[in-house]
Amino acid sequence: MNASLDEITAFASERVLGTLAERHEAGSFSRDLWKSMGRLGLLGITVDERYGGSGGDVRQLSAAVREFAEQGCDLGLTLSWITHLSLCEKSIEAFGTDEQKKKYLPVLTSGEWVGAAAVSEPKTGAHPGGMQTTATRTSSGFRLDGRKMFITDGPVADLLVVIAVTGQLETGDKELTAFLVETSCPGFTARRMDLNFLQTSPHAELEFDGVELPADSVLGGVGEGHSKNSKGAFARERSLVVSALPGLFARAAREASEILVSRQGSFDLEGNEAYSWIHHLSALQGYRTLSEGLATAAFDDPVTWRDNLDTIIFLGISYAMWGSWLGEFARAHGISGFPLDIMLSDMKLVTVGEGLLLKAGRRRFIG
Repeated sequence: MNASLDEITAFASERVLGTLAERHEAGSFSRDLWKSMGRLGLLGITVDERYGGSGGDVRQLSAAVREFAEQGCDLGLTLSWITHLSLCEKSIEAFGTDEQKKKYLPVLTSGEWVGAAAVSEPKTGAHPGGMQTTATRTSSGFRLDGRKMFITDGPVADLLVVIAVTGQLETGDKELTAFLVETSCPGFTARRMDLNFLQTSPHAELEFDGVELPADSVLGGVGEGHSKNSKGAFARERSLVVSALPGLFARAAREASEILVSRQGSFDLEGNEAYSWIHHLSALQGYRTLSEGLATAAFDDPVTWRDNLDTIIFLGISYAMWGSWLGEFARAHGISGFPLDIMLSDMKLVTVGEGLLLKAGRRRFIG
C-alpha cells in the first residue's frame, strides 16, 4: 500500500525532522527510522507487490521524495532512500532471477536490510574504462578484489550491487558485470569517509579482498553490468535527486524568510534582492514539473532519459546556482538556525553533480 502525501508529511515532520538534530550531530544512520519507512511503504513504492513493494508509479515516487525532503529537511536520509530503491532494489527487480527477487526484495522493501551500489573507484569515479575492481572466475563462481570510493550507505549496507571487470570485449573495452554481494561475507571491509555534509547518509571506502562469490550472485548476464545495469540505475538515482531538491529548496527558503521575519518583524525585500527572490522561488515550480517528467523517463526508458540531456544539464546547473544564491542571501542577512544550517550544508551535493554536467555542457555547446 502506498502512503498518502499526508502520511508522508506527518512522518517526515514528526519522526525525521524531530530526530534530525540528534542524528546529524552524531553522524548516525537510524535503523529504527529506516524500518519505520519500510512499514510505511516508502522503501518499495514502485516495487511489485509480489515482493513486498507498494506497486506505485514513478510520479507517486517523485512526489513522495520531494515531500519527504521538504518536511523532513534531511537530504542525507532522502539520498539513502533514493540509493536503496533506485540503485539496488530496482536493479534486482529489472535484472534479477526469480530466486534473487524472492530472496532480497522483501527484506529490502521492509527496511530489514539496507541496499546500496558500489561503482565509483579511486581516481576514475564511475567511468567504466578506468574501473580496476575485478571478479575472477573460480571453480565455484568468482573471486572479487578491489576498492570502491564514496559509496552512499557503504558503512551500513547489508547488500551491494557491485560492478566489476570480468574480462575484455572484442572491442578492447572492459567487460563489466554486476554482482549481488552480501556485506557479511569474509573479505569485505567498509571504512567510513567524512564528507563534512550529508551526515545522516554515511559514505564509505569499500575493500574486497578475495571475496568468494557463488555463480548465482551475478545480476543479469555476464558483461551486462554497464550496458544494462549501471546506466539505467544512475538515470533513476539522478532523476530522483532532481525530484527531491525542489522540496528541500522550498523548505530552506521558507526557513530563511521566517528567521528574518522573527528578527526584524517583516519580510520586505527591495530592488534587485526582491527581483532575485521572486525569480528563484518561481523557478521552483518549473523545476517540480521538469523533474517529474525526467523521473518517469528514467524509470521507463533510460535511453529516453538521456535524450533529455539539455534539460538535465539545465536543471543540474540551475540547482547549483539556486543553492549558492540562497546561501549568499542567508550570509548577507546573518541568517542562521536549525534546520536551515543543515539544509544549506547538504546542498553541497548539487555542486558535485554540477561539475559533471558542466563538462557535458562544454562538449555540447562550446566544443
